[in-house]
Amino acid sequence: MFPHLKSQRVNVELLQEAAIRELLHQLECIEGSKAVVLDEAMIRPLGLIAKPSLFTDRGIKLLALKPEMRFPKEPNNIIYIVRPQVSLMDQLVQHVKSNSQHGRQFHILFVPRRSCLCIKQLEDKDVMGAFGRLEELPWNFFPLDSDVVSMEMPNAYRDVAIDGDTTSLYQAAIGLVQLQRLYGRIPKIYGKGVQAQLVWDHAKQLAIDEKSLYNGDKGSIDQLILLDRGIDLLTPLATQLTYEGLIDEFYGIRQNQLTLPAEHFAGATGCSVSATGGPTGEDPERLLGDTARKTILLNSGEPLYDELRNKNFNEVRMLLGRKVKEIQLQVNVNHQELSMPDLKTYVDVLPKLMSLKKATSEHTAIAELIADKVNMYAFRDDLAAEQEFMICADIDRPSAYIEDLIARRTELRNVLRLICLQCAAASGFKERVLNYYKRELAQVYGLEVLLRVSNLEKAGLLHTQTESRAYAVLRKTLHLTVDDSIEVEPRDISYVHSFYAPLTARLVEHSLKPLGWQTLKSQINNLPGPTFEDFQVQLIGIGGRHGGGATPSEASLLHARRVVLVLFVGGCTFAEIAALRFLAAQEDNNVHFLIATTKIINKHTFLESVMGS
Repeated sequence: MFPHLKSQRVNVELLQEAAIRELLHQLECIEGSKAVVLDEAMIRPLGLIAKPSLFTDRGIKLLALKPEMRFPKEPNNIIYIVRPQVSLMDQLVQHVKSNSQHGRQFHILFVPRRSCLCIKQLEDKDVMGAFGRLEELPWNFFPLDSDVVSMEMPNAYRDVAIDGDTTSLYQAAIGLVQLQRLYGRIPKIYGKGVQAQLVWDHAKQLAIDEKSLYNGDKGSIDQLILLDRGIDLLTPLATQLTYEGLIDEFYGIRQNQLTLPAEHFAGATGCSVSATGGPTGEDPERLLGDTARKTILLNSGEPLYDELRNKNFNEVRMLLGRKVKEIQLQVNVNHQELSMPDLKTYVDVLPKLMSLKKATSEHTAIAELIADKVNMYAFRDDLAAEQEFMICADIDRPSAYIEDLIARRTELRNVLRLICLQCAAASGFKERVLNYYKRELAQVYGLEVLLRVSNLEKAGLLHTQTESRAYAVLRKTLHLTVDDSIEVEPRDISYVHSFYAPLTARLVEHSLKPLGWQTLKSQINNLPGPTFEDFQVQLIGIGGRHGGGATPSEASLLHARRVVLVLFVGGCTFAEIAALRFLAAQEDNNVHFLIATTKIINKHTFLESVMGS
């Protein structure tokens, strides 16, 4: 159903197909005409699982959840697909009371699991009699691409770090068990961080309870690496300089979709289009009531975007210019000089050429919008300040650049981001520096800013110094900053920030080496939280399946590409994903990554989630 999800290593399409089967099972259990109502947080995620045709072919209407709704007369069944949030139940109560025609029944499918609090709310409002099925759709991981799955929980880090709500950790553990059910047991597990440890502890217990996971041979995934967002808070605050990362930071990529004003694209009519330019007929903006904008699907199913997405933006501009020239040469060929066989070949490739031309036109328009942003003085000044912090220059005193931003009453979000980034690079502020920043912020932005500062402190983004200077040490031992980083045709993952290698990606890179995790353990002890490892199968010799005395079939696995599942607990950035894809592309590493995350984040969404409104 979704060709871009297929992979020879770990076929993520199996995850999507399992979700479809569960959805169809629930729909088939409800007899009669139906309408499905989606809360806003589920509209786009549902598009990662099913196409609208799945509903229209069955005569099922799709509606967006609104506080006040009048349903069509035809459907006998109203089916809500919602996140388990108590606040949504009040809306459902109003719907039941205002749409209680004789014979109509309501149902709720909770994603990913049922909530006792939600059901209690319905009972307290005395509307439980109107509801038939109250079931779960256990969609723990949504497939974004052939190598990326996401829980689509944007507030996962905040929920745990600030509110003490560990629901997302338990859900991640259930997701790990689900992945092992589909792809087999994972023999080797490595991890770092408190939240990562909790996820694995839950997953291990769940797997023990589900004894079927302990039967049979090892599955498709060789290794699991769990990384807590809290061990690396500098990376999500840093500016991404890959094409995909910049698109996300400036315009937001939501469930593989980019929505922009149609005026930026020649010939656009406000309809939804794929990255190849063809109408999809699947625009979620219609459910959201926004048809004046253009939605472009961004995934590996479009060859040009797949080629551009992980590259540094400076290389993207060069590649697009080259593509335009190549297309012009092919389109402007003199047809009269072609032989009949050549003409036939030209006609055969013409649709593909036109598709490439359309995609190139779209991405050129997007690149121009981004270029306008990155060429602004404010962007360049912020980037220069970031890089100064990353090399630990003058990090133990208030930054003159940040002081100037505060004095000019610059956007608070960006000021706090740079302060937090400086704090991460300094491994904590001296108390006088932190108090100085608090005082300056309160004087300029008002006392209410201290509430947001308090949240940043609870989340570990602002804190005072301890004896450990973890970042300063790891910057040198793990080469986190690279002075001669190459942006075009790079040789190191630091290209994703044009200077800085994400700590998380560097840890994964080092773990790929022989005895890599054993060597890393002593180096990363200064990072917060436990460093742990576990094994779910009995290893053969010291080197596991690669140990001495292997049978011919085992020996043939010596050169097989390892499959490593990397789970980011608390979110990851597109730059981190690009860095891991870069590592996988290096033949020496002989590895394929499946990347799982609670949510793909950027410097804006991460900070906004933590700060609160």
